Amino acid sequence: FRKSLPFTFVLMTVGALALAAFTGTAGFFSKDEILGYAAERGGMYWAFAIGGYIAAFFTAFYSFRIIFRVFYGEKCEEAQELERGQLAHGEPVNPHTGEREDNEVGFPGEDHHIAERAWPMRVGMAVLGLGALFAGYIQVPGVDAVLENFFEPVFEESPLYAIVPSTLHSWIGLGVGSVLSILGISLAYYLYIFAPGSTDRIRERFSGLHKLLFNKYWFDELQDALIYRPVLAVGHFANDVFERYVVQGIVVFVRNGVGGLGDTVKAAQSGFVRSYATLVIAGFVGLALYFLITAS
Repeated sequence: FRKSLPFTFVLMTVGALALAAFTGTAGFFSKDEILGYAAERGGMYWAFAIGGYIAAFFTAFYSFRIIFRVFYGEKCEEAQELERGQLAHGEPVNPHTGEREDNEVGFPGEDHHIAERAWPMRVGMAVLGLGALFAGYIQVPGVDAVLENFFEPVFEESPLYAIVPSTLHSWIGLGVGSVLSILGISLAYYLYIFAPGSTDRIRERFSGLHKLLFNKYWFDELQDALIYRPVLAVGHFANDVFERYVVQGIVVFVRNGVGGLGDTVKAAQSGFVRSYATLVIAGFVGLALYFLITAS
C-alpha cells in the first residue's frame, strides 16, 4: 500500500520511528528518560531498566515489522485496485459473528472513501506526525528542561524528587536505546525484506515457543477458566436457582399468606348481625371456659 496510500505510509513510518525510539524522535527522549530514572534508583530497579531496554528492542522490531509487511513486498489485489482508482472495500459484515455492520456511521461510510484523502484527516495526522518527530526536543538532557521545570511544583514533595539521572548517564542511556532501536529495525528488515522466507524456518525450529506466543501464553483461556466461566456459573445459579426458588419463593409465600389471611377476614365480615352476635357469644364462652379451667 506504499503507493496507493502515500500519506498514510509517511505518517505511519514516522510513528513507527518514534515508537521504536529512533534517534532524534520524541520516543528517543521520552523512553530513555523513564529508563534512566529507573536505573538511577539502583538496586532491583536496574532489572526494570534492563527489562525496559529489552522491551524497547522488541518494540522497534514489531513496529517496523508492520511497516515492512503492510507497505513493502508484493502488492495485494486491494492495493492494485487503489492504484487504479478503485475504492476497494469488504462486505459490511463482521467476519467473526456474521452480523451486518452499520456502514452509515463512521468509516468507511456509505461512499467508502479513503480516509487519508480528506483534509481534516490529513491535518490531524500531520499534527501527530510533527509531535512524534519534534516534541522530544523540549526535554533534552543537559540542554533544556522545559517539562521538568513545568512539573517541578507537582512532584517536589515526593520522596523521589531528588533522584535525577546525571547528564552523562542520560546520554549513555540514549546511546544504548539508539543502538537497540537500529538493531530492532535491522532485524525486521532482514526477516521481512532481505530474507522473507526465514520466518517460516524460525517458526518450524522453535515451534513450541511460537505456539506459546501465538496463543498469548494461553492467558485468554486462563482468564476464561478462572474468571469468565465461574462468574457465568454464579450468574446461572443466581438466575435459575436463587432467583426462582428463594426470591420468588419468598414473594409467593408472602403473597399467598396475605391473600389467605385476607380471605379469612373477608369470610368473617359477612354483614349479618346474627353472625357477629354468634362470634361475640362464642368469644365469651371461650373466655369463660379459659377462666374456669385456670381457676380449678
